[in-house]
Amino acid sequence: MMYLGMFLTFAKIGLFSFGGGYAILAMIRQEVVVNHTWLSQTQFMDVVAISQMTPGPIAVNAATFIGYHKGGVFGAVLCTLGVILPSLVIMLLITLSYLKLKKQPWFKNIFRNLRLLSVGLIAAALIMVFGDAMRDWFSVIVFAGSLIAGWKYKMNPFYLLISAAVVGMLFG
Repeated sequence: MMYLGMFLTFAKIGLFSFGGGYAILAMIRQEVVVNHTWLSQTQFMDVVAISQMTPGPIAVNAATFIGYHKGGVFGAVLCTLGVILPSLVIMLLITLSYLKLKKQPWFKNIFRNLRLLSVGLIAAALIMVFGDAMRDWFSVIVFAGSLIAGWKYKMNPFYLLISAAVVGMLFG
């Protein structure tokens, strides 16, 4: 039953999430930390950090890690399938519909509104993570340095992650 619950939880996350991995974080947190208490808030923040550093979509990485934490390899497979299966089916249906309806004005409006929804969900995830991540002045300085290096100097995100990890190991 635990495995079925894990699969259904991540299928629900995959089904009702729009806007990509960062927008999904708020929903994953609600399900995993608050509703099911599979992880503590601190453990969830560690999952977010690990999921950002590993290759692939953050939601899939988080689902895999959480599934492994709760149910081993089988749990990881089920949670990963749960989070990607709804998207796979929906995208298949959307692609087929898009090819037939792309010229219709009402159809264009749907996609415009989904973009706005995505921005709101990403903002909610930012607010949620920002408060927990900014625990002290060191965190604020690392954040500010990363923001400036990425935004103003267009530093590659990979190098930002490596730099932040090195700075954290040396000075954190």
